[in-house]
Amino acid sequence: MGESFPTPQDRGLMASGTTLMVSLDSVPGRGPSYASIAAGNDDTAILAFLRAVNRAAVQYHLGATYICFEHEADTPPHLKLGSPAEFIRAWDHVHQLAQSEHLNWNAGGRLNWVLILTHTAYFSRLPQWERRSGGASVYWPGTSEVDVVAADGYNHEGGKKHAQPGSAGASPVTPGALFDPLLRFAQSHGGVPVFITEWGSQTGSGTGQPSFIGPMQNFVSANREIAAAMYFDWRNAQITSCSSIVNNQPASLSAMAAMGRSAPLQGRVMGS
Repeated sequence: MGESFPTPQDRGLMASGTTLMVSLDSVPGRGPSYASIAAGNDDTAILAFLRAVNRAAVQYHLGATYICFEHEADTPPHLKLGSPAEFIRAWDHVHQLAQSEHLNWNAGGRLNWVLILTHTAYFSRLPQWERRSGGASVYWPGTSEVDVVAADGYNHEGGKKHAQPGSAGASPVTPGALFDPLLRFAQSHGGVPVFITEWGSQTGSGTGQPSFIGPMQNFVSANREIAAAMYFDWRNAQITSCSSIVNNQPASLSAMAAMGRSAPLQGRVMGS
C-alpha cells in the first residue's frame, strides 16, 4: 500500500497485450492492520490504487486484469496484521470499494479477484507452521467475492522454506502432491478457476529443474480448470543458495520453452 501503479515494467507488459496479476498488500509492521482497513481508515489510498489498475486495463485494451488483496495471508508474517476473520472483513471492505466504483468485472470494470495462499493452506492435514493460520477455509471470503482461487508452491525447501510438503531429504515432490489439494478446494467451492501464481524448482538441486518442468506441463494440461501458471524466476538475495532462476540453464530453458509452446497451454476463453 502506498505504491503507485503502473510501473514502467507494467506498462511495457500491458502494451504487449499481457494482462497482469497484481497484489495489493499491507506490509506487516509498517502497513495498516486488517481492522484499520475494514474500518475504512485507508480508503483513499486503496481506491486510488484500484482505480489505477482498472484504468490501465482500459488504456491498454485488456479485457480483464487480476488483483489480490494480501498475497499469502496465511504465512506467519501476515498473521501480525490480524486474524483470519479480520482478514475476511478487510477483503470484504476492499472488494466492496471496488464494486461501488464499478471497477469489478460484474459491475462494468475489469478487476477479477484472486485469493492467493501458500499451497499447504489447502492440505487436509496442515503442516505444523500452517496450523497457526488455520488453512484455506478460514480465509475464504466466498464465491461472490473470489473469481479465482490460487496457490504458490515449490518442489524444494530452502529460501522458500515451507514449500515442500515433506521433510528435507524426502523424495522429489510431484506437481500433484503440491497442487491437487488446491484443485479439490476449488471444485468444492463452486468450481472456480485456478491460478498457480508461483511455482518453481531450485537451481542445481537434486530435484532438477527440467525434471520438474516437464511434469508441470503435463499437470497443467491435464487439469483444464487451471487458467494460469506463473513460473517464479527468482533468486533470494540474502540466501544465495536459494534460486529458482532458469536463466543460463539450457536444459531448463528448453523445457520451459516446450511448455510454453505446447498446444494445451495456449490461451483460451474460459467463460463469458
